[in-house]
Amino acid sequence: DQITALSSVVGVVGGLISVCFLVLEIRRNAQAIEGATVQSLMSFEKDVFGFLADNAGVYLRGCEDASRLSAEERFRFERLVAAQMSLFYSAFVQFGQALIDDEVWQAYFNALKEYLSAPGFCSTWKSMEMSYPTSFRKIIDEG
Repeated sequence: DQITALSSVVGVVGGLISVCFLVLEIRRNAQAIEGATVQSLMSFEKDVFGFLADNAGVYLRGCEDASRLSAEERFRFERLVAAQMSLFYSAFVQFGQALIDDEVWQAYFNALKEYLSAPGFCSTWKSMEMSYPTSFRKIIDEG
């Protein structure tokens, strides 16, 4: 009887150790996924920033007043704004899926609000906002 009881206790302790190990591994995996997600966003951000830098003149003029751009410049400016909004939307989706934490999302959202303070950027966003999901538009409108 004592051996059976001891075997049961050892089995329970072994099970608890296994569960603790599993919890630690799941936590580590979640941290690795979040790290990879942030790295992916940073890579996308680097590409967007390069695109903006390559078109700085059009971008800066467009942010001031997009209506003063030529047709070709307006097209390029719209693509620049769309690239930025795609970056912000990607961060929004990652946040909604709990793949990035609140602090990372808040940094992206603060940057978005800053861009939206430029009249030309804001008017261009308004012209394309219907191509984004309602949940994303709603958070921007409430922000």
